[in-house]
Formats: sequence, structure tokens, C-alpha cells
Amino acid sequence: MPRRLIFLRLLFFCFVMFLPPAQGQLPPAKKDPLSPAQSAPGQAGCSTTEASSCAEVAAKLLPIVMGPSPMEENLRRLTDEIGGRVTGTPEMARAIEWGVAAFRAAGVDVHTEKYTLPITWNEGQTSLTILEPISVFARSAESNGKILLVAPKFRAVSEAWGPATPQGGITAEVVDLGAGSEGDFGRAGASVRGAILLVHSDIGSTWADLFNEYLRPPDIISRALKGGASAILWMGARERLLLYRHTNSLAGEIDRIPQAVLAREDAMRLARTIAAYPGKVRAHLDMPNKIGGPIEQQNVVGEIRGYEKPDETVILGAHLDSWELGTGALDNGCNSALVIEAARAIKATGLLPRRTIRFVLFSGEEQGTIGSYEYVKAHRAEIDKIRAMINFDNGIGRVTGYSLGGRRDIEAGVRGVLKPLESWGVNNHTYDASFGSDNFDFLLEGVPTLDATQEEANYLPNYHAASDTLDKVDMRELKLHTVIAALTAWGIADRAEPLGKRLSRAELDVLVKETGLDQQLKALGYWDAWQSGARGRKP
Repeated sequence: MPRRLIFLRLLFFCFVMFLPPAQGQLPPAKKDPLSPAQSAPGQAGCSTTEASSCAEVAAKLLPIVMGPSPMEENLRRLTDEIGGRVTGTPEMARAIEWGVAAFRAAGVDVHTEKYTLPITWNEGQTSLTILEPISVFARSAESNGKILLVAPKFRAVSEAWGPATPQGGITAEVVDLGAGSEGDFGRAGASVRGAILLVHSDIGSTWADLFNEYLRPPDIISRALKGGASAILWMGARERLLLYRHTNSLAGEIDRIPQAVLAREDAMRLARTIAAYPGKVRAHLDMPNKIGGPIEQQNVVGEIRGYEKPDETVILGAHLDSWELGTGALDNGCNSALVIEAARAIKATGLLPRRTIRFVLFSGEEQGTIGSYEYVKAHRAEIDKIRAMINFDNGIGRVTGYSLGGRRDIEAGVRGVLKPLESWGVNNHTYDASFGSDNFDFLLEGVPTLDATQEEANYLPNYHAASDTLDKVDMRELKLHTVIAALTAWGIADRAEPLGKRLSRAELDVLVKETGLDQQLKALGYWDAWQSGARGRKP
């Protein structure tokens, strides 16, 4: 992207050559010269109306981040050497060690915080074999001089946190349920009982498509259970036989019915066969998933303490866990590396912010944002002093701004912080509020949240897939994102006044309704917990 390279060089040149002296960032005259500098007590910090320290900080961050750094090697070790990191597995434990070591190497104070994951899960050897009509699918093979007919296996993987099939698997008719609507189930009638259901999907190409992958299934699953189905096959939403891990369990519990994602082309072939031989297609599905009990897990927390209001915090976070078919580079290894690099860069400037900045690598995100939920629970006594939560979880597509979680009141402050990077096109903010990442429980507690808004780039085709590997990461783009993240965290932490207040429960009730978050909470099964105060700010 040559134009952005030109912007970057011009911006850095302007910072270095034309900015006034950074007097507000100099230490007091009698301060120990080896101590970090800090913002002067009277300085306004980052705002749209007063002299901004953010331009000065950006000028320092740019050469640190864009120059030689350990970020690429850190990410290589996480993805190529540790690989996929499902919460509760040995790989996740190694990733925690990786995060702690990387923060320490950056000179950033770090600790881990424990919580209990209620259930562990590992996929067994998933197998889907089409048994009938044998004449259509079988292939001949020779064994000991005999010609045998071999039933083919279709490519499928279990839904994550899905139950195992009964011992010996499930043998049943396969019924095509189309989109799985109420009308589709009505037309299928009694054929649903005991059947393996095939449910169609569209190819995922937009963020809306991705959200729909999570919003559609709960009602379909309920209909399947009501009709007495034995299992569900979801047509893959990726092309070229690409398999990916999906979960319809969004609170860390084992799901209610066995489910598998079937390679898209195999699923389409199966649908065509059902249409040609109605009522005659039978299959054997075996998913011997391994389910275990509670296990202790950890979040990794780095910290740069503020000099004036150390008990007030700004959080920059990303989830460290991933699914295991690929190596979790886009989702979300690149942004875990970003958080560590942002901490390193801020530390390397030698400057201290007014407030404490915490850099958190959450685990348990893929199982329903469990790690961040547990963090919020553990820190509930200090929620009033968490001034913002900044989250990165959308791969490597260009950052265009932040989703502000329905908070128009914080937009001016965010714009002021990012004004030095205006030419990058990063001040295009939205006001939507949604589930899906580690900002979620902070939002429900009334904390100002900023979730990075990014172009899709190559995120969706590789989402949770075997193809989510390090070669998909554009390192230059990741470095630019790191500058944005570091400046955002610094700027909010160094403001004279908080970015925004914590919303009351009454204000949150209005926000949830106005943003449509109430409908998402209902569709995903969170509504009762929200209403009772079990999740989010108590009524």
C-alpha cells in the first residue's frame, strides 16, 4: 500500500521536524535522570481543544514500532512452534509462558491471574461415512484378491464443545433441512425424529455473515431437539473443502446435540444426492470427543503504572487462545503480539502516563469470552476506576476506527487521541454494540469500550480454519496497528479527565435496547443472566 507508506514517512518527518519542544514530557528538574519521564501535572493530555501530548508520543512510538523489533519473532514462536491453543490444553499453558516471557523481555511488569475453566474438550477422530445408496457413493477396492465396495468418508470436523456421539456412533437417515427455518422443519415433519440433519449456509464474506453464523444456530438447535433429531451437519461456509472450527456453545458448556461442520463441497454433493434419492440416504457419524472436568487457567497481565492516578486503569487487550486446526495467527496471535509490542514501545519511550495501562492477554475467549468475564468478576471492586477497555480481535485488515459500544459521549475524546494519525483514516468510528469478543463484559458493566473496526482483508476466508497460519499476516500492517493501539492506550490513560463515565444500570438498559444488543442477548441465551444481574452491571 504505497500511499500509506508515503503518509507514514511524511507524518514521522513532520513530528520530528516541526513539533514544538515536548516540554510537558520532560521530567522535573530535580528528578532522578534515570527515572522515566512523565506528563507534567498541569498538562491537558490528549484532547481536541488543547495542546496535545499525543502528537509527541506518536513521534516517539513510530520509530520504535516501525523499526527493528521482536514482534515478528514473538509471533513466529507463538504460531509455528506452539501452534493452535485451545483453552485447557498443554498448548495453551505454553502460550501463557510465552506471554509472560515476552512481557518480561520488553521490560514490562507482568503477572498471571487464575480462574477455573469448568469443562475441557478435545476432538476425537470425527468420521462421516455415507452408507446408502451404496451404488452412488461406493468405490471398488481390491483386498486379498477380492473386489470390495468401500463407502466413502466425507470431510467433517466436530463442533467445538460439542458432545460425543454415543459409543459406536450414530447411523441414521440424512434429512436436508435447507436453511433450518421453522417452515423447513414443518415441511420435514416426522422425518426429523432420529435423523441426522443437514443445514445449509451461505458463503461467509462479510462481518454480518460471520455474526449470522452465531446468531442462526440457537433456534435451529432448539427445533432439532424438539423434533428428536440425533445430530446436525452444518454446511461449511468456506469454499475449497476448507475445514474450520465453530462453536455454538457460548458459555463454556457442552452443547445439547452432536454437531459437525461438513466441507462445503461435500455438503452440497450430499444435498444433491438427498434430492435425487429422497428418504434413502443414510450415514454413519462418529465423533468420540473427549470431555474433561474443571481445570485452572490463566490470563496474562502486563502493567505500566501511572504516575498521578495509578489506581485508575486503561486496558489494552486481545485474546491469546485459538482453535487448533490452524495455528491461530490471524485469530488472534497477531493481536496478542500487538499488545505485547505496544507495551514494549510505550515502555521504550521512557514516558509515564497519568493512569495505569494494563496489557491483558485473555484465555477462554473462543469458549464464550470466559477469561475476560472472569477478569471482570475478579476486578469488580475496581470497575468504577477502569477508564476504558480497548480490544483488538479482527486479524490484519486495515484499522478504520473503533466500535464505541453505543457510546457517542466518548467519540470526541477518541478523536482527539487519534488526531496525530488522522491521515491514516483511523477516526471513522461506529456506535454499534455487540457480543463476540473480550470487550463484551466490560461493555455490560458500563465501562467505555473501544473494539477495533477493521476491513475484512483475509480474515473471513481463514476464520478458525486450517489455513489460519503465519503466512497470512502482513507484518507491516500489524506494526501500523500497533502504533494505533499504543497511541490509543497512552492517550486515554494520559488525559486530564476520564474519557467517559461508567454507565448506570438504567443507562445501560437504554443502550442495550437502542443498539439492538438486547436481541443478540436473547438469541444467544444471555438475556436471563443480564436481566438478573448475573452478567453485567446489577440492576
